[in-house]
Amino acid sequence: MEYLDGLPIWIFFMGMVIVVLAASEIGFRFGIRLQDRGSFPGESRMTNSVVGGMLGLVAFLMAFSIGINIGHHGERKSMVVTEANAIGVAWLRAGFLEETDSRLMRKLLREYAQVRIAASNKEIELPAALKRSEQIHGELWVIVERNVRQGNDSDVMATLVEAVNDLINTHLIRLTAAYKRLPNILGIVLIMATVLSFLLVGVASSADRKRDTPAILLFAIVFSSVLMIMVDLDRPQEGTLTISQTAMADVLRRIEPLSE
Repeated sequence: MEYLDGLPIWIFFMGMVIVVLAASEIGFRFGIRLQDRGSFPGESRMTNSVVGGMLGLVAFLMAFSIGINIGHHGERKSMVVTEANAIGVAWLRAGFLEETDSRLMRKLLREYAQVRIAASNKEIELPAALKRSEQIHGELWVIVERNVRQGNDSDVMATLVEAVNDLINTHLIRLTAAYKRLPNILGIVLIMATVLSFLLVGVASSADRKRDTPAILLFAIVFSSVLMIMVDLDRPQEGTLTISQTAMADVLRRIEPLSE
């Protein structure tokens, strides 16, 4: 749902509450008008059936959408741990190199972890973080290539090559996971279905010409809260449901004291 990225989550929540309440009021007044014209059935069985069906459809769409977002959220969390492990393994195996290359590689790996954390905390812009990360990949690979060309092609060196390669691959996989979002069309359909449901609820509540304001308000808050959670999950580093960088911070803490 990239089209909502520029909208703060709390504004989206308040906006949805206002929109669905307005839809309910429009439906209520429309139902009264139809009754006054004599074209609205005296019994509301048909309307209640439609309302029940729409609410069931909205509930299904919400469950389906949140399920997708929870899957993406879990994948992003898992990739942070995987990448932290890849950095830790590469840092340890960098010790197989000569002192100069070992210190240089470990310095680059430490900077790499710092860049990833800074990007997640929005301390630096994502494009700049990605550019520097890819530069570090190149610098790490240059060190590996230089050692292999100098004849250091032992099985031990092969494990270092594997570690650096895993680090680069993990970056690509994590980047792919970060860009996984709820399809725009699904979000649009869900929001439209929610508004339409409240419109029908308003029409159905007009049967006895009495507004049930507390129930409608509670209903609006609950539905809007679920939509807010869906939007929150769709934004990895915004809102309250962000991706924890604990694993990355932990690996940085472990490699810093030993890297000097």
